[in-house]
Amino acid sequence: MAWLRTAAERGHAGAQRSLGLLYLDGGGVPEDKEAAAYWLCAAAGQGDRAALGRIAAEAEAGDADIQSVLGLMHVHGYGVARSTEMAVRWFKAAANQGHGDGQYNLALAYAGGRGVPTSVLGAVIRLKAAARQGHPGARNALGLRYLNGDGVAQDDAQAVRWFRAAAQQGHAGAQNHLGQAYALGFGVLQSDAEALEWSLAAAEQGDSVAQYNVSSLYRGAYGNTAEAVRWMRTAAERGYADAQFSLATDYILNGAVGRPDYAYAWLHLAAEQGHEGAYQRRQHLRAFMTPEDISLAEELSVRLVPADAAGRAERAACGRP
Repeated sequence: MAWLRTAAERGHAGAQRSLGLLYLDGGGVPEDKEAAAYWLCAAAGQGDRAALGRIAAEAEAGDADIQSVLGLMHVHGYGVARSTEMAVRWFKAAANQGHGDGQYNLALAYAGGRGVPTSVLGAVIRLKAAARQGHPGARNALGLRYLNGDGVAQDDAQAVRWFRAAAQQGHAGAQNHLGQAYALGFGVLQSDAEALEWSLAAAEQGDSVAQYNVSSLYRGAYGNTAEAVRWMRTAAERGYADAQFSLATDYILNGAVGRPDYAYAWLHLAAEQGHEGAYQRRQHLRAFMTPEDISLAEELSVRLVPADAAGRAERAACGRP
């Protein structure tokens, strides 16, 4: 079993299919439909037709875990045709069985008008249903709606209630939002210590916005420049444009003598994501660099952010963060 999991985690489609089938049928391992759906999806995304066939059969037979994942596959065009209508079909099938992920994803479809007419009411109804079932993503999303008064009456206390519920389940986004509630004092008494505790919990899970916020807390509330820079760089390497811009600004303002290439590289990464401040500062920096310098800095930018596009696509399409 250990070698099969290792091969699956390394991206071997046959191993992913075999592992999914073991979890689906309980062959030598405890039955786990959620894990089965993930691994079959991972294999199908690589073109494994046997895995895709089993997914389709189980979805038609009414397996809610697999229906929800098949919906996500259609959202992302992962192993199947991209189709918001087909995605909604499978989300509804799962949601109508009370499946949390199905209800949550159907709520997102209603909110964005993807495959169904936009309906704030429909989104809120499904989010509340999933949140009451304990779905952490739905609880976090419901907290954001209360925070912003979006489809519900604005209520900081309710926002914090749902953020806390999801944060205690380990949801990184909710942990970050709860950290910001303590940092800014909305819905709770302001507390830098609580803000850092919750923001760190999210940052250590890889949440780039939380990493940026941890950096800001260390710099502002605690005066710890070393930790501030470490977390800012971590967020920048995760692709967060605000962090990339801030890191570039540090290189410029703190005298990275002889290293305008790093400042330019981080500005370039942020600017390419549409960060207006980074775009303007990059244009200013160009005036002090040769065309060769600019070319080398742009090549450097590619090496600064580790590539994991395939892994991110698999996790998003197969139902893992």
